Formats: sequence, structure tokens, C-alpha cells
Amino acid sequence: MGSLEIIGGDAPSGGGGGGASFVTLTDLDLTDLITVSAITSGTSTLQFDSSSDTLSMTVTRFSGANGDVTPTNGASGGLVMNGGTSSGTVTASLDIDPLLSSYTRADVSAHIYCVHLVVEAVTYPSSGNSRIFTGLNKGTNTTHNAGEARGWFIEDAGDSTNEVFKVRSNTSNSSVLATTAIKTARVFSYILIGGAIVEVMDTSGTTPPTPAPGGASTTTVGTDAVGLADTGPLYQQDGLRLFCGAGDQMDGRLTRLVVQRYQ
Repeated sequence: MGSLEIIGGDAPSGGGGGGASFVTLTDLDLTDLITVSAITSGTSTLQFDSSSDTLSMTVTRFSGANGDVTPTNGASGGLVMNGGTSSGTVTASLDIDPLLSSYTRADVSAHIYCVHLVVEAVTYPSSGNSRIFTGLNKGTNTTHNAGEARGWFIEDAGDSTNEVFKVRSNTSNSSVLATTAIKTARVFSYILIGGAIVEVMDTSGTTPPTPAPGGASTTTVGTDAVGLADTGPLYQQDGLRLFCGAGDQMDGRLTRLVVQRYQ
């Protein structure tokens, strides 16, 4: 894991003051993963070349997909997402909470968490169809369309220049929220409030932004209802996963994974 790091000295938008900031709990360089053959299904424990860290990843193909995910060492590597040649989706699901020294109910009740995923070399070979499914899910579910999957649905706009944004919960998408220029290098930031509420940010480039809960650049994906005498926050009692799906031939490289806590 990377060393402790503080990003941003101000309170996030909508947060409290008191000099608190986002502190980095783990920072994994995914280009340092040891190269293995293309993975098409199942759970693998990935190892790093320069540290003793490990990362559990589950790969699943959906709707006739023929793509794969290849851990690749080197500057042009990372978790290389190959969307294949079909209209289906190949999804990589990463197990997050084992990377953290503490991820208790008290932690998630007292602190906002943020998971950043850096994605580079994004391409949309299938005009108007290639897409990215990405977000958080509870630890017991490894897919992008079941459990409590909440995040982005981003799709090529079909004009060789733009992409359209929707937020997604399991298999349900919102209407189009915006049409913007394609970001070939980007940081997806998944903000987790109270262990139950998910917000998302999508920033151009490869530098994780200071998370802005409730900010102008942040979109709420929401949560299931929290009932009376609830036994624990959804994304804590069942664990926490990050997923990224390459749909309809989308290609890209997952190059960095950062987890932060506001404290």
C-alpha cells in the first residue's frame, strides 16, 4: 500500500470545517501488477512486482461478451480492459475493504470514504454503442447489474467526439444527464456517505481530485431505504467492491486505485 497522504486541506463542499481533510488509506499503482494471461472469468488474486500487496479481482462476461481483462506490468499496462468484438460486457470487480486496516460500522458512520479509479486509453470502437459501467457494489456481489451496483453508465454518442452520461442502479439508468467530449484519460471518484449513499465524480486527466460531496461536479446515485433498526450500512456489513465494465467493445486501462477517508 502507498504511504499515508493528505489530499486537499479544506472541507469538502457540504462538509464540516475544523481543518479536516481527505487522507489516503491505500494507493495502488495498477501498472505495477505482475503480468498474467488474459482473464475471462473467475476470481484471481493479483500480485504486485514492487510490493507484497495483493488485489482480489473477479471477472465476469455478460450477454455473449468475448472480452477479457489482462493484468499487465509496465507504463502502458495496468488492468487492461478488452471489450472484445461483441455487444456484451466484460466486468472486473475489485474487492476493496480487505485493502483497509479498518472498515467498521463506526468508521463508515463517522467518515466519508472515497474510492478513486484512474482509467486511461479509453476508446469506443462501436460508434453509438460502446459504453462503460462503473461504480460501487456491496462485497457479496461481483456484477455491474445486481446486488447494489450504483455508479455511472457512459456511452459513446455516435459522433466520434462526444459521450453521454447517465447514472445507474443495477439495471436501471437515468435519462441522459449530459453530453460531453470523450475523456480518454479520467478519474472516476466514488464517494460513500454513511456506508450507504453513493455519489460519483468524473474528472479529466489522471490526478485524483479532492472529493466534493454534494458539490457542483458531483452526481448523487443514492441508496436503498435505510429501515428502522437497520443492522448495518449496506456497503459495510456486506463489504465493498468497485466494478468497471467494458461494454460493446470499449477498451481502456485501469492504472491506479486510491481509497481516501475524510477525517
